[in-house]
Amino acid sequence: MKISFADFWTGFNYNHNFLTFLFRETYENVVVTDPSNCDYLIYNIFGESHRNYNHCKKIFFNGESRPTPNFNECDYSITSFFESYDSKNIRIPLWMFYVDWFNVGTWGNPNWLIPVNYLIEDNVFSLKKKNKFCCTVFSIPYQNRYDMVNTLNQYKNVDCYGKCHDKQIPQQNNHGGESEKMNVISDYKFSICFENAIPGGWYTEKLLHAKVAGNIPIYYSDKLYSKDFNTECCLNLIDYQDMNSMLEDIIKIDNDDNLYKSILKEPLFTKKPTLDIVKNNIVKTISN
Repeated sequence: MKISFADFWTGFNYNHNFLTFLFRETYENVVVTDPSNCDYLIYNIFGESHRNYNHCKKIFFNGESRPTPNFNECDYSITSFFESYDSKNIRIPLWMFYVDWFNVGTWGNPNWLIPVNYLIEDNVFSLKKKNKFCCTVFSIPYQNRYDMVNTLNQYKNVDCYGKCHDKQIPQQNNHGGESEKMNVISDYKFSICFENAIPGGWYTEKLLHAKVAGNIPIYYSDKLYSKDFNTECCLNLIDYQDMNSMLEDIIKIDNDDNLYKSILKEPLFTKKPTLDIVKNNIVKTISN
């Protein structure tokens, strides 16, 4: 099988990325070629050069919540949210791209990948003593994030990091500071980690990073997150009437060590995650 890529971000490496490694584990004899000489062209949202290649099967890829696939232009799609698209879509949750499934250490973007054993075991971040109350890291100024921060500030101050705030994490603005982010947030008992959008199954690194860091995540997503994660490991705003009722629970947990520890020890996953379902879906979808 000859695969190639088009319209990805600057610095994307055709030979060293999650999708190439995934296809090589799924099929035998996968070769990365020029787009003009491939069997399958995987294209992204950052250009239109894919339209110049019509000799091959096309796979639309988008790790963001939108846009959705246009099947007048592609044969299949790889997205991160729950949509059937007449069985032409392969769902790969975005959080999976932040895990070091192939023992490579980095994709460049992200710069640091989470070792697989960190997903199910204590690690250097989760074992740190939590001397601070709550933090958040975000660079897109959605109002609900500020609202959650302001709600918690009624009780205790939240430390805010990111381009929207005075506090910065080294290299975070260039997507190179994932390990530095973990060093910072692992000092805290809680962290606010709202998703940018809730289109139905789109879950980024936010809950993953918070849990691996040893925080109790103050999360916001749609209810379908139960298909990927253990819902007992976090507090999700979607389950509350409003932010004030959520604050009541946070105060209760913060002041009850036994309750805090019982939630903290809840695993992120109900069973050890693997790429098996993703690989099976690739074979099933593309074979059809």
